[in-house]
Formats: sequence, structure tokens, C-alpha cells
Amino acid sequence: MKDHSFFERTKISRLFFLAAIPGAIGMLASVIYQFVDGIFVSMALGPTAFAAVNLAFPLVIAAYSVSDMLAVGSSVLISIQLGKKRDEDANRLFTTAILLIIAVTTTLGLFFGSAANWLISMMGATGELLAMASSYLRIYAVFLPFSSLFFALDNYLRISGKIKTSMFINVGSSLLIVLLESLFLFVFKLPLWSAALASCLSFVVGTVASLMPFLLKKLRLRFCRPRFDWREIWAMGRNGFPVFLTNIAGRITAIAFNSLLLTMGGEAAVNAYGVLMYVDGFILSILYGMCDSLQPAIGYNYGAGKMDRVKKFGLLCFLSSFAVCLVGFALSVSLPTQIAGLFLNSSTAEGIEMAGHALLIFSFAYLFRWISYAGSTYSSALERPGASLIISVSYNLVFPLVLIGCLYSLGLLGIWLNFPITSLAAAFVSAIVFYVLVKKLGLYEKPANLELTGGIYDEKAD
Repeated sequence: MKDHSFFERTKISRLFFLAAIPGAIGMLASVIYQFVDGIFVSMALGPTAFAAVNLAFPLVIAAYSVSDMLAVGSSVLISIQLGKKRDEDANRLFTTAILLIIAVTTTLGLFFGSAANWLISMMGATGELLAMASSYLRIYAVFLPFSSLFFALDNYLRISGKIKTSMFINVGSSLLIVLLESLFLFVFKLPLWSAALASCLSFVVGTVASLMPFLLKKLRLRFCRPRFDWREIWAMGRNGFPVFLTNIAGRITAIAFNSLLLTMGGEAAVNAYGVLMYVDGFILSILYGMCDSLQPAIGYNYGAGKMDRVKKFGLLCFLSSFAVCLVGFALSVSLPTQIAGLFLNSSTAEGIEMAGHALLIFSFAYLFRWISYAGSTYSSALERPGASLIISVSYNLVFPLVLIGCLYSLGLLGIWLNFPITSLAAAFVSAIVFYVLVKKLGLYEKPANLELTGGIYDEKAD
């Protein structure tokens, strides 16, 4: 960030292209590597390895959930403090968050590494599938502190206005993953764990690159002497809790789906679900890249009392999310079998047909998904974790699990229908919650001069 006016004074349309577009490109690069990862694993090692990745990856995301909570939660507080020109407080929050992330992820890495076999077996995997999935999870567990820092620092770079730097680091890391995975799987003929190793080594490089601007003190946000204030740590956790619960809830439902799918349709059904998750990861990563890149601008202007800009950024968040989901819907409806075939090229024709059928049904979720996603992100940026929490829990946990029971008699069709019905129901909840939030905040009447509200500080005038 060159000065204090980047988020506060830059024209909103220009800031959208300076922040949201590079953010989306950076996340798009990340998801393209995930696409390539799925394709490479399927091509090099076959459908069992692909199923193993699909079983293990929800646990990998769960392992990241606590660090994501601290990173996102602290980012909200830091953005608002920077908007108030309180750099010393922002730097203290930043340093404290980094140290907490390192401590927490080291502990989690030890747990997931030692419990990998038990966790995978609890999902119903046995034999070769169990061995592959466990080895894949263990590699991520070993490197968890480094890879968690990589994703956390991405948030702090964007807060500091280094959005293009974030984009280039994400793109470079993704290209390195593709290169290493090609060598490990196709040249050296290594087993499945090498795919995880390729990702983790690239994350280490990305972490070092992301740390350098902060260590060299080239940014407004920098390291300082930490102060472990439990009120501030609680505020970090409270603001990041919706992200944490989204990750955990999503992994709980994914594990439930995978267990049911193994029973109902075996590896072919798990692979079909894996295709859905890869496609969904592609769309959600773009959404995340755009909305999360706008979040510092929303928080900064909220802290600065620029409520007119806060409202306009919110509108951009909703409109851009709608546009991305509409494109995702169009592609998934038009090319379901072709997309499935990219990941299941070594599978049977019946397996590809099953995945294509599942993707066709799944695609209708995108007609409504944008409402809950943008609503949750915008609520978090305004330091209203309660609203974000209700939206996230309804979409990622409550509706999916309730619908599993309601649609169980339909078999695999019930699993595929779960997604669009959940998306529609969560959209209604999101609309109601967001309406109440706007009314409660008095967004259109709120005075311009605000302190941090709903957090560790009382509302008052400067």
C-alpha cells in the first residue's frame, strides 16, 4: 500500500479492477492447479487414487480450518484499525495472529499425522484405498504450519494493498505445483503421496515469498512486539468463526456424503462426487478471490466511516458473485459429461455418465449460491460474525444433513438433489438475515464516525 488513501479514496470501479480482478486471477490459478491435480492423479494412478484424494481432502481442509479462522478473523480487525489510522494496533494484531497460527497448526499437524489411518478408516475405506488416502493426508499434516502460513499471508498482503503481489505469488505457486507433480507422477512414477508433496513444497516457496515484504518492512503492515490480549484473540476467533464453521461443517457433510456414496455406489459414486467438488472448488475460488479481495476495502471504509463506499462495495460483491455463478451454471449445464471426462478419463463409460448426470443436477445450485456466499462475506467484513455464521451453518451443515434424511429413499439421486435444494433454502435464509442486518445496523442512517462495534471496543465518537 503506497499510502493511506488506497482503499479510502480510489474510485470504486477502479478499485474493483485493482483488487477483485487480481484476487480472482490469483485464486483461479490455485483452482486450476487443483483441476490439474485431479486430472494428473486420475491419469497417472487411476480411479482408486482419485477416490483416495476425494476421501482425504475434506480432512486436509479441516486441518486448515483453525488457521483460516485466525487469519480471516484478524484480517477484519486489522482492516478496520488501518481505516482508523491505528497502525500500531494493526501491527500488533498481525504479529499476534501469525504466532498463534504457527502454534496451532503445529499441534494440528501432529494430530492429523498420527491419526490419519484411523480418520480415513472411519469413513469406510479399506485396503489400497485406505493406504493411499492415509499417506496423502500425512504429507499435508507434516507441512501444515508452512501451508497454513501461505494462505494466511495472502490475506495480509491484500490488506496491505499488495494485491498484484498476492496474485503473482499464487500463480507462481500453482505453476510450481503443476511442474513438480508432473515430475513426481509421470517422470519418477512416485505413488499418490508425491502429489501432496508437490503441493506442500510449493506452499513452502510461496510462504517465503509472501513473508519477504513484511520482513523487509516495505509495507504499512509489519511485525512488531506481540501482546497476547485475550480480548483481541477472542475477537479474532469470533470474527473468523463463520469461516471455521464453514470449513468444518463442509467437511462433516463431505465425510457424510462420501460414507453414503461408498455404500450406495462404491468408488464410482465417490469419484462422481469428487468431480462435483472440483468444479465447485473452481467456482468458489473465483468467488473467494473477488469477495475476499474486496473485504479489506469494506472493512477499511467501515472503520473510516465511509458508509456510502461500504454500500457500493457490497453491491459489487453481490453482482460479481452473481455473474460468476451464472457462468458456472451455463458451463456445467452445457458440458457435464465432457467436464466429468476430464477427471475420469481412466474410468469406465458408466462412471463418466454417472458423474455427468450428477454435475447436471448439481449445476442448478449456482442459480442461488451467490446470495448466501456474498451475504456471508459482506457480513464478516462489517464485523457481524453472527449474521455470517447463520448463513454459513444453514448452507454447509443444517440443510445438507436434514436433506440427507429427507432424500435418502431416492438413493444417489437424493445425494445429487441435495445441493440445489440446499442452495435455494440457504438463499432464503440469507436474504432474511441480510435484511435484518441492514436494518439493525441502520446502514443508510449510520453516522460516519465509528469505533469498532460488536467487538472488543465500544461504539463511540473519536
